Amino acid sequence: QPTISMSPLLQLILLANIQLSLSFTIRNTQLMSPQLHQHHHRSSSSSLTAHQSNSNSTSDDNTNTPPAYTFGLLTDIQHAPIPDGHSFTGNARYYRHAMEAAASAAQHFQEERVNCVVNLGDIIDGKCADVQRWGGEVDTKEETQSNGDKIISVGHDAIDNVLQALSVYSGKILHTYGNHELYNLSRDRLAEKLNIPFTLEDTGDLVGYYTHLIENCNQNEEEQSSSSSMKLRALVLDTYDLCLLDRCPDSSHKRHRAHEILSANNHNYPHEENSPEGLEGTNRRFVAFNGGIDEPQLEWLRCSLEMARENEEKVIVFSHQPIHPDSTWPTCLVWNYDEVLDILRSYKDVIIASFSGHAHKGG
Repeated sequence: QPTISMSPLLQLILLANIQLSLSFTIRNTQLMSPQLHQHHHRSSSSSLTAHQSNSNSTSDDNTNTPPAYTFGLLTDIQHAPIPDGHSFTGNARYYRHAMEAAASAAQHFQEERVNCVVNLGDIIDGKCADVQRWGGEVDTKEETQSNGDKIISVGHDAIDNVLQALSVYSGKILHTYGNHELYNLSRDRLAEKLNIPFTLEDTGDLVGYYTHLIENCNQNEEEQSSSSSMKLRALVLDTYDLCLLDRCPDSSHKRHRAHEILSANNHNYPHEENSPEGLEGTNRRFVAFNGGIDEPQLEWLRCSLEMARENEEKVIVFSHQPIHPDSTWPTCLVWNYDEVLDILRSYKDVIIASFSGHAHKGG
């Protein structure tokens, strides 16, 4: 079964939260079963490589073998055209410098010739919705969100600027989105900006989950057609499926469900909807800047993993919010993480890793 090991540092890349850029190696061996609790997260950029090997291969053999797959990882860039400052919890933020960091990461990915890049969300900061308050220049653009709220936001330009910085990398970029995008733009605008293939569900709500088969690199045609060649699929979850953000309060079934969930689990709601004060353990996840995954997406997840199993593909799961309680603070977890984990554990022969953002820190 595939296992994950950490290779030496590639280089130091500074993003909004100043973390290290690491390289991970994914090897296809027969030595042990994958552990879903090994859920890796970094508020940074990383390059990842996947090697194809057999059970008799040594570590040195794998090191000298060209990777079958490589991909870059970005999360929580949180650019905003405002002076540097702090988050609401007091952590340092480098809003403008995030642009330079994104460009540096893209240059790194281009030089490494990775097969694709995955952005785990929060490409801009929520403060784009009120830049004057935070010392930035006022923009006159008014954005109408799906919930009917009208905000003056520079989010459009901010996203365009980050995408321009990332354009140094010429390959495929897979995007998901987080709460900070939803503070600024509607989902239909995010579909346009980030090319997220949103699904219009029967409820009338847009949800952005999808899969992508990552193309092989450094393999000839004979190796690619071989039955022993590992096929790798990215599976991108939408953890803001059930949520309050950018959902119409009058007509959205998913917003109504989110309201019920928060009302039942957080006594601070609705007056202090983002406060976990008084909640204990994993119950601290029931705050309005988080979300959950509805049944249609859960069923899609089951079907996608079953199809991957039938096609002998390995899967890496990507999401904005973390889905394992041991990987993050409770305040950042997906509301129904337990339901998601139940499904993932049923396909431990298929899933080799899971990566998330949102928490800015984790393991």
